[in-house]
Amino acid sequence: MSAEVNDVLRRLNDRFEQLVSLCEKTRVEYDKLQQDNQALKGRCLEQESKLAELEEKNKRLLITQAFTAADGNSEEAKEKISKIVRDIDKCITLLTK
Repeated sequence: MSAEVNDVLRRLNDRFEQLVSLCEKTRVEYDKLQQDNQALKGRCLEQESKLAELEEKNKRLLITQAFTAADGNSEEAKEKISKIVRDIDKCITLLTK
């Protein structure tokens, strides 16, 4: 009977060690996935920022094209737009104070 008990205890101990090993592997994998997730979130934020920047640039180009179509001088149109943007920035600055 004692041999049977020892055999059962040995098998339980083996399974326990397997579970502990599996738990540790799972923890390591979880930590790696967390790091990957954080890295991907960072990349996502960068891409969103870049997208917003490009959308703003596209709007400016569309406005420039609208002014250019009217008088045919793109440099003059760019200057007008730059002045308008500076004026808007000044107004925003004054409003935030």
